[in-house]
Amino acid sequence: MAEHSATLSSEGLDNLLSGSAAEKRSLAKWYAAAKLALARNRPLTTATTPPPGRHHAAELATAELDALHSVGAFKDDVVVGADNDPLIGSQAQYMALLEESLSAAEAAKLLRVDVSRVRQRLRERSLFGLEYEGNWRLPRFQFERRLVIPGLAPVLKALPSDLFPLDVVDWFLLPDPELQSDSDASPLSPREWLLSGRAIETVARLAGDLTRA
Repeated sequence: MAEHSATLSSEGLDNLLSGSAAEKRSLAKWYAAAKLALARNRPLTTATTPPPGRHHAAELATAELDALHSVGAFKDDVVVGADNDPLIGSQAQYMALLEESLSAAEAAKLLRVDVSRVRQRLRERSLFGLEYEGNWRLPRFQFERRLVIPGLAPVLKALPSDLFPLDVVDWFLLPDPELQSDSDASPLSPREWLLSGRAIETVARLAGDLTRA
């Protein structure tokens, strides 16, 4: 089956958040902050919206935010007030996750394997993905350069299968007090721990201890 981009259409955005202009502006702010965090492999829970004050679209948006413009998320010279609505934040973060993730075909090209192998690994839970409109999206945290991060498969299999995708991404990217050795200045995230070549079992045990909130 051919896969297409998960770029969100204006109709999709309207369906996701059919609220006021202020809500759409808030959605746009959260979305921009979440995309920046994901691009840098930073946890979504630390992605904050811009501080109060006057902010124009040019300060917040990139080319990928054209869809938000198309539904009136920004207006020229409109003051964008800070809004910490957690529901709007979660919606925007989920949208950003879809946008920043790879399709199965893109992941296959990155890993230099056939797309059927990527789909097999998704079924086996040795890669992590979420479905959007019938297509797989694979978050980038699980890749480093052109490789899957070490130990990903046993850690994914230890994670509860019903965790929300945003929670999975944040768990891999947030520092954990249990992942710090005497030589570390501060705790590492599961992703950092695995990339450093340390014991996979330590992270898999922490994954097995998680429960869905």
